Amino acid sequence: MSPARRYDGAMADPTARAIVSRCLSLRLSHPRAPAIDTLDLVMLGHHGQRLDFGADAIPPATFALVVAEALDRGMIVQDWRALTGPQADPAIRAGLQQLWRDEVWPKFVSRYQLS
Repeated sequence: MSPARRYDGAMADPTARAIVSRCLSLRLSHPRAPAIDTLDLVMLGHHGQRLDFGADAIPPATFALVVAEALDRGMIVQDWRALTGPQADPAIRAGLQQLWRDEVWPKFVSRYQLS
């Protein structure tokens, strides 16, 4: 599995950590900006790169929730947060994380042509 597709909880690489940090800072300073615009901005210059976002790529991590808000049309971000968080039913959490791996994260990887 290529690093851009990893979501196994490993530590993110330095470039990915910088992208996550910038994304979360922008979300705090511009909370009304569309999530997709924030992602497009922070991913400028990173298209086609090999990036490993580690645990930041797995809901309920805040960066993963920004990705969900931007790219998932099936569920609202508040549901992702509630149903993948530590208080969620383990079976529901596992099912949603599988859905994440199969449907949501690949949209991010594809949009930014990550390898």
